Amino acid sequence: MSYFVVEKPTPLLSTPHFKQVFGQKLTLDAQNLVREVEMIAFPGMVFEVVQPKEDSILELSASFYPKSPLYIDERFGVVHNSKPPSYAPILPSLEVILKRMKSCVGLPYVWGGNYAAGIPEWKEYYPPANPLTPFEEAHWCFRGVDCSGLLYEATEGFLPRNTSELRLIGEEVPLEAIQPLDLFFYPGHVFILFNETEVIESKLEYGGVTITPLEKRLKEVETYTIRRFHPQVTSFQRS
Repeated sequence: MSYFVVEKPTPLLSTPHFKQVFGQKLTLDAQNLVREVEMIAFPGMVFEVVQPKEDSILELSASFYPKSPLYIDERFGVVHNSKPPSYAPILPSLEVILKRMKSCVGLPYVWGGNYAAGIPEWKEYYPPANPLTPFEEAHWCFRGVDCSGLLYEATEGFLPRNTSELRLIGEEVPLEAIQPLDLFFYPGHVFILFNETEVIESKLEYGGVTITPLEKRLKEVETYTIRRFHPQVTSFQRS
């Protein structure tokens, strides 16, 4: 068994055909999203190598990510023959997480995105045929986040990457007891309480990361569940 250690932020895709996804033009679906992108792997993350593919692509698997197969460009890391230490992030403080999320306000919604700075060198490895529009640039270089990616980056990968797993952590809390960083889930989406009266989220229909009145969002959602994950948040009954 060999292992791939990520040395710089790099995307994981669900297909080995990187040059088709990032070729003459982006392969966008009906919602203008590049659905082949799974996530952005952080430096230090360790994956098991399943097999090499063509054009510097490796097929990988990982216990911390539920989907497989996964594919990565080997130029963004190093292959080891013995297993290195696993990636072990420490949960940041509540204040740090909120500050990091706030710094993302205005970023576009990018499917699979969880690295706000983006990966500009991706264009060097997969050069576009024509000049990119601002929209294409953001998606080609992953300069944006999706709903769970916003929280994933802010916690440095401490939490599960996808909403389906994220909604299983922590404990459920009632609306009357919510505190900043509590998570609101409804099918296919998560938004986060930012303060007493506002939520923060990356939502496709909003164009990206926004801070919105809590009251407005609750009126837009028919059913939801609320979960608390951060130990620094204590229960508090609202009047």
